[in-house]
Amino acid sequence: MIKRSFKVFSYVLAVTVLSSVFVECKKKEEPKVSQSEIDFTKIEETPVSGYTKILVDESIYPIANDVNTMYMYEYNRSKIDLLKMSTNEVLQLLLNDSIRVAILPRTLTESEVKRFEGRVTPKMTHFANDAVVFIANKTYTDSVVDYNQVLKNVVNSPSKDASQAFFVFDNANSNVVEVFKDVTKTKELSKDIAYYAGDSEAVVEYISKNPQAIGVIGQNWLTQPSEKIAKYLNSIKVLGVKNSDNGKFYKASQNSIAEGTYPLIRKLYVVDIQGKSGLGVGYASYIAGYKGQRIILKSGLLPFKVPPRELNVRDKI
Repeated sequence: MIKRSFKVFSYVLAVTVLSSVFVECKKKEEPKVSQSEIDFTKIEETPVSGYTKILVDESIYPIANDVNTMYMYEYNRSKIDLLKMSTNEVLQLLLNDSIRVAILPRTLTESEVKRFEGRVTPKMTHFANDAVVFIANKTYTDSVVDYNQVLKNVVNSPSKDASQAFFVFDNANSNVVEVFKDVTKTKELSKDIAYYAGDSEAVVEYISKNPQAIGVIGQNWLTQPSEKIAKYLNSIKVLGVKNSDNGKFYKASQNSIAEGTYPLIRKLYVVDIQGKSGLGVGYASYIAGYKGQRIILKSGLLPFKVPPRELNVRDKI
């Protein structure tokens, strides 16, 4: 009886071992599918899967890209392509329903929201605050700028000479220009005061080579510089900006933005007009949630909700 039981046990053990070997061999034979081989367009779109395109204002592209990279890493059945362009270009595509999710440094206006009446109610998720900053060549004589005074100098002396400062923007359709016009109460910027370099990277490059120019860009490109911008950082400096309310000068930082002392602050939003629970909802929830807010905090921008710091208290060392 004992011998028979032993034989049955030996038989079961042998079958189990052989089955395990067969399964392991099969696993080794099965090729691994890389992300590049997945057709995300054939995956049903949900908040954590599928494929979509998101429009991004060029002046805040670095933070949008950072969050997107982490989002796709965590939800590996999702694929989001970020399309970088000016604010006006983003709005044109959004209002024409060409693409239904965007990341903008402002909310939609009442007239823009009305364009969607009867179709969908736009969801606008505030996730961070940043600033429009002024930069100059390291050899620039001042460390601060009073942009209103620079504008007055041009009005009083319209013939530009080599010693007269002028502003360099990314492009005429950008939100950076909108903010500058709004704060200076200027309807149009003449060619004597404004030069458009093309994009934020081109602005930084231009400033590194022109001592009298003052660049105006989104803070995000300095807190998270691209490789192209990084090589020019030693040739430029950030200027303090005059707050007309108290006459003091401030540089953009998380602290000055939080206190409201820096005069050119922008609120950043995810605008979703999908009208369904798709990747737009997923991305907005992620960037406004705990993980997304920590990414924003580390980027140098001001999160909409500052993540709490967790401290471990011990009574012994």
